[in-house]
Amino acid sequence: MRRAAFWLVPLIAFGVALFIVLFLVQINPSAPKISSSDNGKDDGTSLGLGEKLGSWLSHFSATKESGYFYPVNEVTLKLDPDGENTSLVIYRLTVSPKSTDELLQVKEELKKCELPFELQNNEEPMILTVDSTDQTQLQSLVTKLKTYQITATLSPYSEEQ
Repeated sequence: MRRAAFWLVPLIAFGVALFIVLFLVQINPSAPKISSSDNGKDDGTSLGLGEKLGSWLSHFSATKESGYFYPVNEVTLKLDPDGENTSLVIYRLTVSPKSTDELLQVKEELKKCELPFELQNNEEPMILTVDSTDQTQLQSLVTKLKTYQITATLSPYSEEQ
């Protein structure tokens, strides 16, 4: 019995180790090696780079099909410094509702116009602000609010204020 126990423990340990190795090899198959240069020659041309890039992308598309996804660690944006800097004029509509009924009416009108708004409730008079680039839409909203006897002011907005 002791002899069986003496040989059984190492056999079980060897079997578990073999199972782990085979399992790791099965879930991580060896991928084809992608070399940075073909036959030791390094072309500085864009044609050679395009071929290498194509094989690299085909390798990743094949691994994506088998269920592997690679995380994005870095994103690079290339901006055109010579392009025109067209700055849009942003207009701000400011409403100070005096009661909850006025606040409800203003919110309903903003939902109809599909305009996002910001409610600053921490100050004593509540202030509701709407920022948009469409001056005509905000001006029509001001006239609509005047029919409900709600005062609203429209002014150009800049970040420096």
